Amino acid sequence: MRPQRKMPGYVELHCHSNFSLLDGASHPEDLVARAVELGMPALAITDHDGLYGVVRFYKSAQKAGIKPIVGAEVTLEGGHHLTLLARDNGGYSNLCRLITRAQLRHSKGNPALDWSSLTTYRDGLVCLSGCRKGKISTLLAAGKRDVALAAARKCHEIFGDSFFIELQNNLYPGDGRLCRQLVELAESLGIKCVVTNNVHYARKEGHRLQDVLTCIRNRTTLEKSSHLRRMNREFYLKSTAEMAELWSEYPQALENSLLIASMCDVSLGFSSYRFPDFPVPDGETADSYLSKLSWQRAKKRYGEILPEEVQSQLRYELELVRELGLSGYFLIVWDLMQYCRRNGIPAQGRGSAANSILAYILGITKVDPIRHKLFVGRFINEEMSSLPDIDIDVSTNHREQVIQYVYRKYGEEHTGMVCTFVTFQARNAIREVGKVLGMPPHILDRMAKAVGSYGAEDIDKDLAGLGEFRPCVTSESWQHLLSLCREIADFPRHLSIHVGGMIISSRPLSDMVPLERATMPGRVVCQWDKDSVEDAGLVKVDILGLRMLSLIHDVVVLVEKSRGIGVDL
Repeated sequence: MRPQRKMPGYVELHCHSNFSLLDGASHPEDLVARAVELGMPALAITDHDGLYGVVRFYKSAQKAGIKPIVGAEVTLEGGHHLTLLARDNGGYSNLCRLITRAQLRHSKGNPALDWSSLTTYRDGLVCLSGCRKGKISTLLAAGKRDVALAAARKCHEIFGDSFFIELQNNLYPGDGRLCRQLVELAESLGIKCVVTNNVHYARKEGHRLQDVLTCIRNRTTLEKSSHLRRMNREFYLKSTAEMAELWSEYPQALENSLLIASMCDVSLGFSSYRFPDFPVPDGETADSYLSKLSWQRAKKRYGEILPEEVQSQLRYELELVRELGLSGYFLIVWDLMQYCRRNGIPAQGRGSAANSILAYILGITKVDPIRHKLFVGRFINEEMSSLPDIDIDVSTNHREQVIQYVYRKYGEEHTGMVCTFVTFQARNAIREVGKVLGMPPHILDRMAKAVGSYGAEDIDKDLAGLGEFRPCVTSESWQHLLSLCREIADFPRHLSIHVGGMIISSRPLSDMVPLERATMPGRVVCQWDKDSVEDAGLVKVDILGLRMLSLIHDVVVLVEKSRGIGVDL
């Protein structure tokens, strides 16, 4: 009996989550879960020109016990694609820098990398030649072998043995021929090949949602989009057995996926807060300066002889802040409030910070927690795993002035706005998915307005309770719509600016997270939302514009001008 040939292993190195906005059709967590089911020891995430979902992906992979490989499919000048994977933490930082350059050096929505940037920030990166939109594949498909050879040689010169020719066979006409050409080219230059599947959904049935996303992105319908949608359902996360059968002619290229996975080891280090160095007087640390400042301010609040209850509570909070390493955070917020007071800007902290005597004596809040017997544990305690939340309300008319102060104080490289993702929920899912399916717009509009729930998970139950829509809900075509609405629930649709969140970091932000242009002219946002920022241990300060404070400020000014009376609030 002949011994059976050992099945090669496989790791998917080219995978898009739904953070490839309006293209990828699976949450990062669903891709990780499917990879675990398939027995993959690792998985890469390679969303388009961004690391938007990398924190969610990284946490999910770690929890599931597989290696997270951080990457991105970047766009080169000319529109060609290239797959980049971070080998180590240095490579991860270079990946962030490259994406930032691609985003900020071009107009919003049109990122592009030049070859000189790739040369500058190549260290710590693995480079794959890309999908059928990669430069080498595009040139070979056009019959320009010599130019393709030159492009491959250029990538090899930049990345050395960390450059691989990427092979994909999604059963399109011409895929087999193109792969043979790529292998022949790689062999002529002594470059290794690796296979990937350009994954866009976790399971084969995800293709129908990917079709819908493609139509939403292109503002068209399924009926009119055959030339835009993918030709088949092969862009799913395939098992080792499926890939081994598909690539039986090139077993080493399959094995090389494991080789590359073993080369990649990034630790995002979500364990400590990264505070900027707050400028303290010579001979002081952040802890000692906060302590000295607090006792001085306490006497201004309560008098020279401090009540025992005040002393006890202040000692407790200072020690807790010191143990949690949060002295720098309190000094940052205190300094911000000081700036507002110096410049006559109405501002005050709110939320659970009002329970803290430390926040009160530093002038961050205006509520005496001792007098009102408030419990500080709601704001800060020994078991907290994230930064305490201090929201700073400022007058709407002065918010931009405060933001500019933060930029000047800590430097534009160390400061940026947090992003937020506008997601699909019940009403916009009904309207946008229904439009793609060609449903009557007037019915979709009435249906969307009638939905009571914010989320799309129970959308059919909401509509079934309304007699007007009961016939629709039970029909096959409308059931198809509601099913897709449930699937698309919570998918990110587009990126926006968080209402008030600013990151302040000890390192340049582009070392840790890519930056890109916001819709607002002149504004830059990081590619992580508030949850990812918090998980990554970055300092976020919420500066919120409040119209009521603007109104109060205007009234105070009018009283002083008309009556000569200064009002101290």
